[in-house]
Amino acid sequence: MTVTATTLDVDVSDIAPSGVDRMVADVFYETVPAHSASTPVVVCLPGGGMSRRYFDLHTAEADGAYSMARYLAAAGCVVVTVDPPGVGDSGRPVDGYTLTPHVVADICAATADAILERLTSGTIATELAPLADFRTVGLGHSAGALLTVVQQARQRTYSALVLLGFHGRGLVDYLTEHERAYVDDPAGLRASLVSLTEARFGEPLPMGTNSRSALLIRGEPPAVAMTAIREATAPLLGLVGLTSLVPGSVSEELRVIDVPVFVGVGEYDITGPAHGIPMDFPASGDVTVFVLPDAGHNQNVADNRAVLWQRVARWVAR
Repeated sequence: MTVTATTLDVDVSDIAPSGVDRMVADVFYETVPAHSASTPVVVCLPGGGMSRRYFDLHTAEADGAYSMARYLAAAGCVVVTVDPPGVGDSGRPVDGYTLTPHVVADICAATADAILERLTSGTIATELAPLADFRTVGLGHSAGALLTVVQQARQRTYSALVLLGFHGRGLVDYLTEHERAYVDDPAGLRASLVSLTEARFGEPLPMGTNSRSALLIRGEPPAVAMTAIREATAPLLGLVGLTSLVPGSVSEELRVIDVPVFVGVGEYDITGPAHGIPMDFPASGDVTVFVLPDAGHNQNVADNRAVLWQRVARWVAR
């Protein structure tokens, strides 16, 4: 089986802040088998400080060995990896403080809708036939999972969600005393988010450090993997990153998620104990939690990453 990737530009200038004229995405698909009406289309958003390349890490020594996108495509999915606004190849706003979680989620929803429409009409690539009645799955890692939750709550884009390295309880130990005043106060946080982000980061789009943090990467992955993840480093969406740290920041959105949810975390993830995660989704009657042994937060460079990918592929297929 051969997996092909096609890069797309999506014009979002009519809905996005000034400067964000386009969104860039890659679409991964098998070129030989015919896709059926039940084909899962998986739309992926990277975590804070990462570009869409987090899902397709390139290593010269082992092409595809660190690519979750190619693995899922080979398993029969059509996979879409998206750079959020201000990240990677997507448009950068004139004012980075306009990129609130709600704004970013709505832009990502419009991007997904445009790509799904092109999949329906068969205008992605000549070798990818039109898809009809396919199933849509939103997949996000870390802050990208938070954005996927917000997008689903606001726009209901997907029929299921895969959330990696995520729970809805924030990271209160990493907050300043001033930031802790906004725990379980999402409305207050939204009102003060720009000033809080400026105080924490000094700018709206600081460069990410996730590729080097011992907090996020368990053990010592091979040098080729570390090189690949460094090349996927991108600006952090400061307002989104801070929101992800504050417990209760997306409690309103989590309460209305009523589609099936798969949550995958590492044994040594920053998410903490996994047994309480299903309670974050009170409206969903189908919540699966999987813990990847001996893995950290960035599971795509773990030695046993394929175990997680296989579980995701099987869950999505059903």
